[in-house]
Amino acid sequence: MEHFIVTMLAKSGEEAKVASYYQRIGKDIEAAEGFLGRTVMCSVPGSMAEDVNKRITAEQRAEHPPHDDEQSAQFIIHERWESKEARWAFSSNLNIDRKAELFPYILSAHTHEYYVDALNP
Repeated sequence: MEHFIVTMLAKSGEEAKVASYYQRIGKDIEAAEGFLGRTVMCSVPGSMAEDVNKRITAEQRAEHPPHDDEQSAQFIIHERWESKEARWAFSSNLNIDRKAELFPYILSAHTHEYYVDALNP
């Protein structure tokens, strides 16, 4: 099984448009040969920092490195495929223009890579 993971930051206020893009390709990806499953996650900016600040002291916070205050929501898309070839076939035949439908709503920093299970190689 191949794990294909994409990470990206949505522009502030554009999270719904990014989610909508991945929702729109849902039927196409589910019908793709070799597709095994997908999870699309979106962070809730500031929620972890808020929770941590309620639970630890100022002295404990001072022991941690400074936190980037970027308030963009991070998306993590984890797709599972039978093979890299199946993933490429899907991507090559997708009838949605990523340049128009997705790129205007995300920041330039993003990753897309194949992954292996680090604990069970």
